[in-house]
Amino acid sequence: MITMQMSPFEFITIFCSLILGLALTHIFRAVSDLYEIRERVTTYWLNSLWVITVTMWSVFTWWGLWTLSLDMDTWNYGQYWFLVMNLSSIYFFTTLVLPKATDEGDIDLETHYYSVHKAFFSVVAFSLFTSAIINYSLFGQPLIGPMTIMPCIVGCAAIGGVFLESKAYHKGIGVFMFIMFIAFQLSDNIVINYTI
Repeated sequence: MITMQMSPFEFITIFCSLILGLALTHIFRAVSDLYEIRERVTTYWLNSLWVITVTMWSVFTWWGLWTLSLDMDTWNYGQYWFLVMNLSSIYFFTTLVLPKATDEGDIDLETHYYSVHKAFFSVVAFSLFTSAIINYSLFGQPLIGPMTIMPCIVGCAAIGGVFLESKAYHKGIGVFMFIMFIAFQLSDNIVINYTI
């Protein structure tokens, strides 16, 4: 009888995948629910851009977890906890980006965006700063390099989103982060192979 033992990567990523899967499920469900009541929803382009950005963020993070299968033979609880906290932040800001569909009344997505922006950008900043630490400590990226410096720079911009009420700033940071995620995805060179 052949028994298969779960690798550390498989064990760790089961829960990580669950968190990211829930984030994607939430965003897809929220978009679908709001579409069903679209006659009562006033859309806002910046909010829609963030929906695309957080979806890309979740998918790209899930894809990036593959690198852990190549580099991490052993894990400790601190590493695992830190990774779960980072992934949980992605779930939390994903739940904030769109409001719940309601049975009655109008929904204005611009009003929603500015009502949650402090919490949203606080969680986004936390996610970016912890991403820099994870890129250094788990993925072996240089302490001063694009995968550690860029998340910190973008994290500082997110902190601005917490404290600044300027609509021009929020529009600028929304476009900036969207472009950053496009750039991160285009620069990705991970190839997943199946070998026996």
